[in-house]
Amino acid sequence: MRKLNVTTLVLVSTAFGATMGQATAAQYGPRRAPFENLCAERGGPSHHPELADRLAEHLDLNDAQKAAFKEFHEARRKSIEESKATLCTNKPDLSSFEARLVFGQTFIEARLTALKIENPKLIAFYNSLDARQKEKFDRFRERLGRE
Repeated sequence: MRKLNVTTLVLVSTAFGATMGQATAAQYGPRRAPFENLCAERGGPSHHPELADRLAEHLDLNDAQKAAFKEFHEARRKSIEESKATLCTNKPDLSSFEARLVFGQTFIEARLTALKIENPKLIAFYNSLDARQKEKFDRFRERLGRE
């Protein structure tokens, strides 16, 4: 009798889980392909200039710091545009496992190239901040979930 109850519980749990998975998929629709997520037009810039403006205001930057911040922000904008151009020019074939791996590698390589462009500018900007500003900057990034 006990084995029957356990078996019944397992079957009911499995059926319930399958039903919930289908309901969730129906609610949110089919998953978008990584290419579509990356290359979708979002109706505005993907580098969040309003967030950058809030950060600059929050840090109370002097003129030299504003110039360094602008250099970083422009490098970031340009690197994002170049990455998207590289990845989004032609829709990749994602029908096979190997093709998805190649696209993933291309994506990571594009992001690495972008970071190599952005990071020196960000480091120069960060080094121009005083201790109080660095503390504010670090807290701001922590709240955004960045390291």
